[in-house]
Amino acid sequence: MTKSLIAEKKFFKEAQLLSPVAQYAKKRGFRLQLAEVPFYEYRIDLYGFSKSENATVAIELKLRDWGRALEQAMLYQLCSDFVYIAMPEDAANRVEIAQLEKEGVGLIAVQNTGECQCILSAQLHQEVRSFYRGHQIEYLRENARA
Repeated sequence: MTKSLIAEKKFFKEAQLLSPVAQYAKKRGFRLQLAEVPFYEYRIDLYGFSKSENATVAIELKLRDWGRALEQAMLYQLCSDFVYIAMPEDAANRVEIAQLEKEGVGLIAVQNTGECQCILSAQLHQEVRSFYRGHQIEYLRENARA
């Protein structure tokens, strides 16, 4: 019997989630993106813009504490059309999906193979403020590469 050639990895730092989640977002059209984008005293782990859809996405990376991630994600709804939490698959399986759904926040599970799966799609919401959103897009254009 042969072992699988797919390398599995465990996630020990949030930064390890960034590359697979960024690739996932890029495949969904958010080609202009940047990590650690400032938003007042916070830093959005990954912020992206899709020119073709004229849509923004903010993604909060967390290893375990989905409750804290939800608090931050709800704040990011002020500057982004869609907001997600991304977590390792085992942690994502313990999230109270109904709570995220109630707030319109999506959930991405990052598998040990590095593949991402959308568990819950984020909802377009009314909290986004055009001033904040516009400022974030301008920041991306000045500091990121497509």
